[in-house]
Amino acid sequence: GQGAPSTMAFSKLRTTSASRLFATFRSVEGEFGGGGRSSVSGLKVAVFGATGFLGRYVCNEIGQVGSTAYIANRGDEMETRHLKPMFDLGNAAFYFYHGRDEASMAQVMEGADIVINMVGKRYETKGLLPVDGEGKFSPLKGSRVNFSYEDVNVGVAASIAKVAAATPSVTKLIHVSCLGASPDSPSVLMRTKFAGEEAVKAAFPTATIVRPATFFGHEDWFLNWYAWMGERLRMVLVEDGSALVQPVHVANVAKAIMMACESEELEGKTLELAGPADYSRAEIAAFVNDITKQNKEILPVPKQILSLAGQAVETTLWNPYLTKDDVEVMSLDLVSDEAAAKAAGHVTFADLGIEPTPLEKVAVRGPSPGGCWFVGLLVCSWFVLL
Repeated sequence: GQGAPSTMAFSKLRTTSASRLFATFRSVEGEFGGGGRSSVSGLKVAVFGATGFLGRYVCNEIGQVGSTAYIANRGDEMETRHLKPMFDLGNAAFYFYHGRDEASMAQVMEGADIVINMVGKRYETKGLLPVDGEGKFSPLKGSRVNFSYEDVNVGVAASIAKVAAATPSVTKLIHVSCLGASPDSPSVLMRTKFAGEEAVKAAFPTATIVRPATFFGHEDWFLNWYAWMGERLRMVLVEDGSALVQPVHVANVAKAIMMACESEELEGKTLELAGPADYSRAEIAAFVNDITKQNKEILPVPKQILSLAGQAVETTLWNPYLTKDDVEVMSLDLVSDEAAAKAAGHVTFADLGIEPTPLEKVAVRGPSPGGCWFVGLLVCSWFVLL
């Protein structure tokens, strides 16, 4: 087994904001510049899952030090448009690939040194009509599911790892899983995430596995989910909402992934990344209710009834706001046991020298956008009058 990493082993990875500006990624031959997007870090990174919530933060980390990114996309070119300003001109190349086509994955990785896989989905994607294995309409034996949990979390992950291992230039693979991944979990998401980790390690033994807790941040689907539900329906809890969660700021995880890109010491390790505090789901709902000033009723619902509602929603909607497996996840304690993590040889934020951002610091924002526009209008008017 892996020995427990010491804090000293990662001391050289720790950087202040000032040194990060002038010395980030100053360890690769052929690099130049003082840091920043117009420098050359020497890193060539193939990114899968760049259009997701975590993906945009990781792309920003890659781009702000002058790295070259090969960004894979399964959808329309407009889905990656927001990533382009994160890179200097010519430092980002965009490729289309398919989750069942390893040749297209190989094209993305050609020439890359590092591969990052962040592909994941909290629900199974579906088509309009049930089809069979050949894509023909079959109302009795067919299925509407396009990519199942197994397909995405195990199949795609295994294919990316297999292709990365076969690509001569690739020396590192970073695979993002989730905290709570377990073969015995009642959640199919958690079970397939664990199976995906095993498949990745079988194909690429030195892969770095990243297990982040529940993400929070601007545009998340954690705090915003409670706000969305409260605005349109009711903030619901599974039973009494006593299940614990230890939310982690998405930018902290992105920074840890960039450390894994730079450090050889993190190869073959598992990064267990959780926030500084844990909360019950009921506390989170009350917190969101308070900061959004909705003052809506928080409704405890029996697990069986909420599971039936989730199944109905995911059956009828392409982008469901609730699924049957969401209910399973919300009934689990998703927290990190620091002692158990150290015993297993897992790396935490403390080992990396990263201080996790408290939930309250990001969730409670400053003046509203409307107020900012009003102040800006007053300032502009003052200059015009002068």
